[in-house]
Amino acid sequence: MFTKDQFPPEVIKICQILINHGFQAFLVGGSIRDIIQGEHLPQDWDIATDAKPSEVMEIYKNFRVIPTGIKHGTVTIVNDQFSIEVTTFRVESDYSDGRRPSEVSFVKDIVEDLSRRDLTVNAIAYDPINEIIVDPFSGISDIQAQIIRMVGDPDERLKEDGLRLIRVFRFVAQLGFDVDSKTIEAIPNHYDVFAKVAKERIHSEFQKLVGGAFFQKAIFLLEKSGLLYHLIPEFNSEKFHVKLPEINLSRIELTLQIISNVSVNASLRLRFTLLFHQVPIVAIPTSKIFPPLHEKFIHEFLKGLKFSNKQITEISHILKVHTFSLPYSLETKENIKDYSIRKFQFHIRPEYLIDYLTFYQAKEQVIQNSQKYSKDLRTDILSRALNNPPIDLKDLTLNGDDIIQYFQLNKKYASQREFIGLCLQIIRERVELEPHINQKRDLLLILENLKKIVSQCTTRIGRQVRVISTDHIRKMYCGDSPKYLQWESKHTYQLANWLIQCLLRKDQDSIVIFDGTNFNMPAHPTHRELLAKKFRKYNPLYIHTIATEEEVKLNLEAREQESSSIKKSDADFSIFKRYQNLLETYPKALDTPTGYELIKISPRKSNFGDFIKEIIHKIHQNKHRFIIMSGNVLTGKTFTSYALQKNLES
Repeated sequence: MFTKDQFPPEVIKICQILINHGFQAFLVGGSIRDIIQGEHLPQDWDIATDAKPSEVMEIYKNFRVIPTGIKHGTVTIVNDQFSIEVTTFRVESDYSDGRRPSEVSFVKDIVEDLSRRDLTVNAIAYDPINEIIVDPFSGISDIQAQIIRMVGDPDERLKEDGLRLIRVFRFVAQLGFDVDSKTIEAIPNHYDVFAKVAKERIHSEFQKLVGGAFFQKAIFLLEKSGLLYHLIPEFNSEKFHVKLPEINLSRIELTLQIISNVSVNASLRLRFTLLFHQVPIVAIPTSKIFPPLHEKFIHEFLKGLKFSNKQITEISHILKVHTFSLPYSLETKENIKDYSIRKFQFHIRPEYLIDYLTFYQAKEQVIQNSQKYSKDLRTDILSRALNNPPIDLKDLTLNGDDIIQYFQLNKKYASQREFIGLCLQIIRERVELEPHINQKRDLLLILENLKKIVSQCTTRIGRQVRVISTDHIRKMYCGDSPKYLQWESKHTYQLANWLIQCLLRKDQDSIVIFDGTNFNMPAHPTHRELLAKKFRKYNPLYIHTIATEEEVKLNLEAREQESSSIKKSDADFSIFKRYQNLLETYPKALDTPTGYELIKISPRKSNFGDFIKEIIHKIHQNKHRFIIMSGNVLTGKTFTSYALQKNLES
């Protein structure tokens, strides 16, 4: 079965030296298993011997020898090519902590040593000098039959070491073998031992399991055995086991089906994301098939499983973007596709694009999304992404020093450093929209517009009340049309927040009204929470404008009678309907943070003026310095905010 050319000369030499000194030398473990399978030359070699650790160190005193586990009989011999572990034959007893033996005894019989091992496929020994195979537990036939089986009684082996429960499935992922029925049946008997194992050790095995060539099979068997629910307790939530009516699958069934649709070439970070993508449902009450990312919850969840910060960042990013729509379809006009892919890569970092598309395809096969996905579209998206990378700050023809000089800023102040960063991001986004304007003179025009709005908002000319509008900010650097359907900028909100903070700090008597664009959309309860937290000391008051469809049409007609710059606004009835549908299907859309009041108002009602006066009285009485406006398009947000400003100033 074996020939000497299957073993590196360095390994044969180590064995020969032991034999020459009158000791036994057997190659054991994964290297033997891999050679039997016909795998490539192993890199890890383990030798079992009857020589005691002190004798091994004396024999190899002319080699570099490290006493890596001398208490348990292991030393490591290091040369240029390999690190070879040499371990004394031993038996173990009294696994009191469910992981490590309390007592180790050295023995002279290789069979006794093999009997303490976990799996039959790892309990094979070969003496390459005397060409002797020792296989007391039929490991070779199990390899040939592709079966994972415990050495001896599965219950005895599993209760000794809780880590063996997950190691069974790690070897399934590595080898693609089945697990014998007695081992599967024994696993639920030892969850208590599994619970004793350090999370770091479980994490190490989990990484190898998910990274294995046959990880899908391993995950399915992990779920079948029940161990998955002890590895990931969140999967025990009832939410994972209720059928989703749209697809007639539970969330755990959906997860497993999506995993089954993914190529074995999928990255490790994507594999983990596939497994965890439904986990946010534990923290987010939603009926959607794919829950949105709850970043804080996911970070704590992954930290608890001992994931590295790098992996947490990677998995979180894919969880954040995997629900995004495709950037375009094959039928989209050619002149729009390049812009769409640049915009898309602003949200999805280019290095994650393959992960996103692979995930999208796997989901598509399960839920049959209305958006058409095809190999041709995938090829087109990847090709355009390669030729249309997103604009980076370093690609701009204007830098931070230019902004400092233009605004006469001082970097020693944190607020001014923050403003520099915001200006650069805003300019970058504008160039993303229109790459041809990446000329210094054009970018200075954007700075000129930003300077106007900063001046308008922060220079007091005898007025106590300021209105900060995200529409207004966006129009200052994007022109007359902010283009909701094309670009929603987080930096618009960041700049608004910066201006609000400057104004509130500047004068203790000032009042700021924040006209937040469509603050009733499903994503915006989070924005309102952040505003309440950031500006708590200014006692925020929430005001929401409402209007019937008939009133919205009147508002639209009134707007069309106004100046051309307003007439060109993107607000129209179809957008009102779209946002209204979102509002009606998302019950939390108008939730306000605990302890804060929400006032609803309709500018078209006959008592509007009286209602405004009542609000003004409330503002003065309760010393509200920060007013947060919300409302669908064309419901009269801006009209209401300026009515408040006018009355407050009078």
